[in-house]
Amino acid sequence: MKKVSLYILFILVVCNEIQAQQLPYYTQYRSNIFLLNPAVTGTKRTVDARLGYRYQWAGYDGAPRTSMVSAHGRFFKGKMGAGLFMVQDRIGPSKQTNLGVNYAFHIRFPDCELSMGAGGLFTKYTLEGGDITLHNTVDPSINQYIASSVWVPDVNAGIYLYNDRFHIGVGALHLAQQKANFYKGDSAKHGKIPYSAHVNLSVGYNFAQNPEYVWESNVLATYVTGVPLFLDYTLRLHIKEKMLCGLSLRLHDAVALHLGVTFLEDFQVTYSYDFLLSKMRHTNSGSHEIVITYSMKPLRGKKHGKTDNQFVKQKYGYMF
Repeated sequence: MKKVSLYILFILVVCNEIQAQQLPYYTQYRSNIFLLNPAVTGTKRTVDARLGYRYQWAGYDGAPRTSMVSAHGRFFKGKMGAGLFMVQDRIGPSKQTNLGVNYAFHIRFPDCELSMGAGGLFTKYTLEGGDITLHNTVDPSINQYIASSVWVPDVNAGIYLYNDRFHIGVGALHLAQQKANFYKGDSAKHGKIPYSAHVNLSVGYNFAQNPEYVWESNVLATYVTGVPLFLDYTLRLHIKEKMLCGLSLRLHDAVALHLGVTFLEDFQVTYSYDFLLSKMRHTNSGSHEIVITYSMKPLRGKKHGKTDNQFVKQKYGYMF
């Protein structure tokens, strides 16, 4: 791709310190909640590993493409969790590769568990000047003749209260609010992209009259300075721990369908498709997202037949 619209360009590269949504969006945010809140680390099963890919606005020139891989688990009798992740996000002439680690400490109560987490990451931000078309060829923030990369360190933090029926959590990303400063060796160019803090509030409740059919209800709200509040509601039905289907409603933006299947007990594949409602629907054919999960069930204790996590029921095999 050699030409990128001016609209996308001003989102990606700014001369002044404009703040905006800068991180990837996940339709299957509940499956990727580990990436949005470090306190989720170790709150899933004994080991949880996920591989995902998102193609947003399919058919649009320079459309966002996001790849992610993560793994985390719990140790010290469930008192702690640790994990790592890598996320690569491509939009037009820019590419961000995030490498990070998360840690969480868990406090157990009679009917729930409180997790407090923190994480650190490095982001490699690359800007391909040759893929940019400028209206003003002497723009002091862009060099069209070279590709520039910069490493940016940052920190995340979060808190998460949950049991097998509900969860509520707050995750804050890019708390250090660092800047990506391009063209450090060029006195004539001064491209800067400041990172803004992203705050994610997630609330969910699982309910069922029949344990073979479990309804999973989730809400995600994301706040970023200078950007309208992002709000998404998802309702998914888990059928006999083998299949899932569901629907998402994203405020003023899209409706999404979810389908998933579980196999070999510990593996799951889920797919979602976004039908856009905004004006962007005229420029593309929707968004696709797929997540492959390996999530190992806790082992039962020899004496009492309980799991190592007292809040995971014996039949609670769902990979929420």
